Amino acid sequence: MQRRIKRDFRQTSSPAKFLAFCMKVQHGLADTPNLPDSIAPLRQQYSEKVDSLETTYHLSLDGGRSVIREREKLSQEIVMLLDQMASVLEAAFIQNPDALLTTGFIVTQERRSASRVRSPLAAPPDFNVANAGERGRALATASTLRGALVHEVQINQKDPAVENDWFHKAIFPDSQNMVMESIAAGLTFFRMRHQGQDGPGPWSGVASTTIT
Repeated sequence: MQRRIKRDFRQTSSPAKFLAFCMKVQHGLADTPNLPDSIAPLRQQYSEKVDSLETTYHLSLDGGRSVIREREKLSQEIVMLLDQMASVLEAAFIQNPDALLTTGFIVTQERRSASRVRSPLAAPPDFNVANAGERGRALATASTLRGALVHEVQINQKDPAVENDWFHKAIFPDSQNMVMESIAAGLTFFRMRHQGQDGPGPWSGVASTTIT
């Protein structure tokens, strides 16, 4: 069985129920350990929008049209953020889907097909990393691969030949736009691998760039 986040928040018609659900997710994410780095900016935007929605919801109870329009606009923006966060969380917790249960989202189970044969994941042949032009930032890219659900990047600022010197940096849903932040300045080595339903594939070759 595979756990998935139910996207029924798109159909929540009652403003009161929608606000309650949004606050549940807001609190759930705060209590969920080991959230991926890639969700941090989405979570920040989401939290700010939910706080605004709570204020606007109470003001709209007086029936002011402009406030109601603002509430509806915020709700639409929040639905988009919920959709994005759901995708990132599913990808990040593919190896530990039970972690989704604490996020505040409604989680369902999907039965996997036993008859489908999947090809093994290959190492990324064109993994590349460049200085992103801002302090502590790097941009990594690689071609997409059929069967890959997420893409893991590790970094090393010591000896790339020593396995223990590598550490996890981030998991990304899009291999063609892997932006990493808060990297210490200096020569940095990178490697990546695709992950699918049966686990991770082999590591790419090592790429390197100097972080400023």
